[in-house]
Amino acid sequence: PIRPEDEPLVIEFHKKLSERTVYLRYFQPLKLTQRTAHERLTRICFIDYDREMALVAESKDAAGECRIIAVGRLKKTHGANEAEFALLISDEFQNRGLGAELLHRLLEVAKDEKMNRVTADILPDNFVMQRICEKVGFELKRSADDPVVKATLELAVPV
Repeated sequence: PIRPEDEPLVIEFHKKLSERTVYLRYFQPLKLTQRTAHERLTRICFIDYDREMALVAESKDAAGECRIIAVGRLKKTHGANEAEFALLISDEFQNRGLGAELLHRLLEVAKDEKMNRVTADILPDNFVMQRICEKVGFELKRSADDPVVKATLELAVPV
């Protein structure tokens, strides 16, 4: 899980992201200064574990220093027994199965929290994320009225 003391590592993580990766995650271009503003990172690193979970994948760099290479986030939907997930993988570590692994771990958290459903909004041109979701069992829905692909995975039948 992410920790408050991870803030400097999250800043370094964001410095290594391409504009395309940022766009695919946030659905808009965001300047580095916006992504690494302390006020924003406070919300990202100091999370309320009852409402959300953020998992980080770490690696050691050539100097043996720990660095964050991916972040997966699961946020409960207010008033519903479901959660939305989002992933952000460092460009250097994309296409290695890390996104799928983080998603599997987020789904374990969702199951432990007895969520009925996990969802995500994905940009239509984010084919890699769509493929990961399909492999895990998400149903993808595209609509001419909606600019995003809706991914839904039913975890449990509501009682």
